[in-house]
Amino acid sequence: MYRITRTLVVCLAVLGMAATHAQPTATTPLPSGAAEALAEGEALMAEALATYPAQYPDRPLWQEAFESGRRAVSLAPDRIEPIRFLAEAYSRSGWYGPGWTQWLEYVRRGGRGVLEGDTDARDLIARVGHELGYGAYTRQEFDLALDYFRTIVDLVPEDVNAHVWSGRILIETERPEQAIAYWRRVTELDEADDRAAYFLGLAQEQSRWGTRAVNAFREGVAFYEGGRMSEAEERFARAATLNPDYVDAWAWQARVTFERGEYRQAADLYDRALSLDPGNATFTYFRNEALRRLAPETEAADAD
Repeated sequence: MYRITRTLVVCLAVLGMAATHAQPTATTPLPSGAAEALAEGEALMAEALATYPAQYPDRPLWQEAFESGRRAVSLAPDRIEPIRFLAEAYSRSGWYGPGWTQWLEYVRRGGRGVLEGDTDARDLIARVGHELGYGAYTRQEFDLALDYFRTIVDLVPEDVNAHVWSGRILIETERPEQAIAYWRRVTELDEADDRAAYFLGLAQEQSRWGTRAVNAFREGVAFYEGGRMSEAEERFARAATLNPDYVDAWAWQARVTFERGEYRQAADLYDRALSLDPGNATFTYFRNEALRRLAPETEAADAD
């Protein structure tokens, strides 16, 4: 008797909150037993959220809420309302695995349209997916993590961080061609995100020249800017070896040797860069300048 009274009181107190969950409308009401179980579950969830300072699925009110939701599912197995309740209850309690499974089942049964206008559902799907995706990422289960983030992108396309994580994982696992679309979308969703512009450029370069070649080249630029010329030259040479068509790798290697005064090598390297990019005015200028500076040395050697 006490349980029924408490549940009814809490139900009345949280009618406003329950209404905000944007439950999908149905052409027929739930069977009475299922409706009662669902109402009790909603009340228990509200009570748990109001009672516990931190939410864990093993706490008594959550366990009772889950039981009510499962009972509603068993009494109305063809309806999606109990599925949505369980998805929400599992999610809000921090039981992310079952929550994710129930959200996917909810969308599978109801179609994507069930998420339209349901801000709570989309927010919870994103929250749960990020928790699971980040957990998989920290365990280095990169494909599993990518599945979570891609599913968020699919179901909650306005979630910027899901695009970020998808693009990041694809770059880190040497799939830059696939990463481009995600980083481009981030630049569209947040035009002020300089990080997205950087990684979009990186993915495009890696897609063109190869991941390892671009990584070596960028390391070379960092060494060059830090004044570590030997390391820079080694990285540029490595990038050119990894992809002999990588014109910037030849040009930057030529730049280092030119600045070091090794004009014969610089001229040869600029020749290689020009073979890949004929007519490049910068390459032509420094190639000719290297030869000009080399001439007195040649004349002096001949005189000796």
